[in-house]
Amino acid sequence: MVIELENDKIPFSKQYVALAILLLNIIVYILQYLDPAGNMLLDGFAFTPSEFFAGKEWWTLITSMFMHANPVHIIMNMWFYYVVADNCEFEMGHAWFFVTYIVSGIVGTLLHGLTSFIIPAFYNIPTLGASGAIYGLIAVYAILFPNIKLQIITSRVPRKINARTFGIIYFITELSLGLATFTLISDSTAHFAHIGGFIAGAVFAGAYKIVKKIKKKD
Repeated sequence: MVIELENDKIPFSKQYVALAILLLNIIVYILQYLDPAGNMLLDGFAFTPSEFFAGKEWWTLITSMFMHANPVHIIMNMWFYYVVADNCEFEMGHAWFFVTYIVSGIVGTLLHGLTSFIIPAFYNIPTLGASGAIYGLIAVYAILFPNIKLQIITSRVPRKINARTFGIIYFITELSLGLATFTLISDSTAHFAHIGGFIAGAVFAGAYKIVKKIKKKD
């Protein structure tokens, strides 16, 4: 768990897209929970690499990023999202923010799908969650707001770090866990979705900084 040490006091008018996405994730999870089939709407909406690469269910690239597996999954994802999203939208603007979120989620899901050719255990398993998109925003947050002070709450003691260190730690952790899945060490988490999302977010943050610098010169 991580929290910002200072309240940014960003007005609603500067973060309404972020709040709409947060609300959409919650609504979709409620709909999943109410699925009459008791299958959390996995069939036809979660991303399954074997189905996608067979030319089926292409829309799951989008739908899967608004779905979650259980209460802990959505609570953790939305908490991290809540911490970083308002700053990102405030700085980048509504359109840049929205495109960054969606593209980061798509890139993350595609990278996960591609790695399933190397890790067959993932090929027929439905994948869902906003993590790829959120990792994209974490990259943006770390690049555009490197000096914001955060507190990581662990099971041992709280640790204070800046946003840049936060982004680096999370990327290295996911990269290490992702590479470990190529060995006998594996788990059910789509680590390459996180990696892909982070890289996409970093590219968007870099592009935004370049465009901003050009506009300043003009």
